[in-house]
Amino acid sequence: MTELENNESNLPTSAEISTAAQATGETYFNPSYDGALIILSVMIIAINLLVISLFFYREYLQTKTNSLLISLAVSDLLAGLLGIPLIVACNAVLKAGVCTAGALIYRFIAVSTMYHILVVTLERYIYVMYPMKYINIVTAPRVLKAIAGIWLFSMFISLIQLTWEDPTRFFKPRDSASQQYALAYTIVGIVFCFFLPALLMAISYVSMFMVIHRQIKEIRGLYNTRATGANSQRAPIATEARALIIFVAMLSIFIICWLSFYVTGFLILLPGLHIEAIPDEVFMTVDFIRFSVSLVNPILYAFLKRDFSRALKSLCKRDGIQPGELASSSSTSRFRTLTINFSLSRSSEMYRD
Repeated sequence: MTELENNESNLPTSAEISTAAQATGETYFNPSYDGALIILSVMIIAINLLVISLFFYREYLQTKTNSLLISLAVSDLLAGLLGIPLIVACNAVLKAGVCTAGALIYRFIAVSTMYHILVVTLERYIYVMYPMKYINIVTAPRVLKAIAGIWLFSMFISLIQLTWEDPTRFFKPRDSASQQYALAYTIVGIVFCFFLPALLMAISYVSMFMVIHRQIKEIRGLYNTRATGANSQRAPIATEARALIIFVAMLSIFIICWLSFYVTGFLILLPGLHIEAIPDEVFMTVDFIRFSVSLVNPILYAFLKRDFSRALKSLCKRDGIQPGELASSSSTSRFRTLTINFSLSRSSEMYRD
C-alpha cells in the first residue's frame, strides 16, 4: 500500500512503519508500480491537452456542454500534472508536506470529477425534459458560474480537512478528536460527494432515456407516411441518445473505479477492522485504476462524441472544416449565438455526435 493510501486510511501500524522508514532513510518507491504511474501521467497529460486544444482551435466545439467537458478535462489534467507526481514523490521521499499535498489533490480529483459529470447530466436533463425553456434556463453566464462553483466546492471539500488535520503530523496517528472529525467528514463525503449525486444522475438518465424512447416510437409512427421527414427527425434524436450513453459510461466508470476509495476510507476509520491485512498489490491496482479515469474520460468524448472526433480527424488530416460543414454545425452549436429547433426532433444543439 502506498504511503498516501496509508494516511488516507489512517492505519496506526502504517504510520509507525512510515515513521521508522523516515528514520532509516527507507522509501516506498516501487520502480514497476511508480513507473507505470508515471507513464499513465504522461498519457493523461497528452490526451487532455489534445482535447483542450481542439476546443479552442475549433470554434464549433465551443458549446455549453463542451465547456463543461473542457472544465472536466482541466481537472483531469491536474491528475497527470500534480496528482500522480505527488503520489510518486510521496512514496519516494516520505515528506509530510509532499504527502499532504498529494492527499488533498487526490480528494479534489474525486469530488471534481463527480460534480462535473453531475452538472453535465443536469444540463442535458433540462435540454431533454424542458426544451422550450432550455435557452432561458441554461445561459452562458450560468454555465460559467456552474464551472466556477464546481472548482470552488471541490477545493473547499479538500481543504476543509486542514481545519482539524496537522499537515506536519502526516505520518503520526490521529488523536481521538481528529479521528471523530475524520469519520464525520468521510461519512459526509460518501453521502454528498458520491451516493446522492450518483442516485440523482441515475434517476435523470432513466427519465431522459424514457423521453427519447417515446420520441423514437413517435417517429417510427410517422415513418410509413412521411419517410423522408421521419428520417430527418430520427437522426438528431439518435445522436442525442448516443451522447447520453457516453455520459452514462463516464458515470459508470467513475463509480466502479472510485467506490472502493469511499468505502475503504470509511471502513478504515472503524475500530476492530484489519484492512492492513489486504495485500499491497490490491491497493496499488485500485489506485492505478482510479487515476485511469482521468485518461478514459477524454477518450470517451474525444473519440466517441462526433463533434470532437470530427475535429480530431480534421486535425490529423491537417486540413480545416469545409465551409458547408462549419455552417451546418455552427447553426446548432455556437456558444454565443445558440439557436434551437423546438420541433419533435429536438435539434441536438450540443451534440453533433
